[in-house]
Amino acid sequence: HRSIHASATSSAVLGRIRQVLDQARLEHKARPEKTQDAAPSDPPATDQPAKNHKEPSDATNKKPKSTQELLYESRVQQRAKQKEHLRMPQEYWPADAMLRMPKVFGKFPQPDDAEVAKIVLIGAANAGKSTLVNRLTGAEVSIVSRQPQTTRTRIMASSTVGNKQLVFLDTPGIVSRAGLRRIARGTVTAPWLTLAEASFAVLMLDAYKITEKATFVEDGLFDHFSRAKTIPAFLVVNKVDLITDQEKLRSRVKHYYDQYPKIVGEPIYISAMNNVGIDDLKTKLLGLTKKGDWEVPAHVTSDMSDLTRVEEIIRAEWFELMDSYMPYVITQRN
Repeated sequence: HRSIHASATSSAVLGRIRQVLDQARLEHKARPEKTQDAAPSDPPATDQPAKNHKEPSDATNKKPKSTQELLYESRVQQRAKQKEHLRMPQEYWPADAMLRMPKVFGKFPQPDDAEVAKIVLIGAANAGKSTLVNRLTGAEVSIVSRQPQTTRTRIMASSTVGNKQLVFLDTPGIVSRAGLRRIARGTVTAPWLTLAEASFAVLMLDAYKITEKATFVEDGLFDHFSRAKTIPAFLVVNKVDLITDQEKLRSRVKHYYDQYPKIVGEPIYISAMNNVGIDDLKTKLLGLTKKGDWEVPAHVTSDMSDLTRVEEIIRAEWFELMDSYMPYVITQRN
């Protein structure tokens, strides 16, 4: 009897469970599906149209925009806002890139017996190359400061005497291997690329540095010239006014003089800052000219654009007012 009663009880319980499950299924099917992409359920069908029912527009039938389309629209809106906020008179607009291009002179008058010499100045940073160029041309072509690597690119300058024109190519200082990763590639390669333009070189030594400090840059420079270069050169020793031990200086200069057989004449000792020995050096450089067309008119001292010259003057003030890395990382917007 107990087994019969138990089976009857379990059957009743199972039947009740089935009823509850069936009722839950019916209620679940009756509920409207709620998803993000689901459209609102249609109104019940009636003989009369619903009062507030609207026909679906074309906008609801469009496909959702892709991520790229949304990003593009966002960028367009941001640029429009920037233009709106930065609206300013035309005279304050950023300078056009064409204004920075070197000057082109085309055809200009010159004598029939015109002579020219193209000379590159090369040496370690702060050897006085830019100061020497300014002395030789009589104009402030290259900016000068107490900090190294003030000259960042190749700068062309010129000086015309009678029918002879000297074209100088001022270059950034040679960089040692230890400094290659800290200096921009264009600054590092500019001196070596400029050598291909010139017919003569001026190898500059800092008299104080070669007698009192390490000379890794100078050693690398003359080693490179002795192995790979054939361009004739003057050996110019600058800042001789800072040296008291002349015998030590001449010993160090002879060490470099013997390394490059293409050096013309004896070493030339000058002080560009104090204008000592500049006239004699310029006389020797004028003796290098050969028959050929001038690069620029006689009155021109550089092919640098007016905008670039203004930028260089401003940059020179940075080097005077700031220390450490600051003047090297600031950029101008003119």
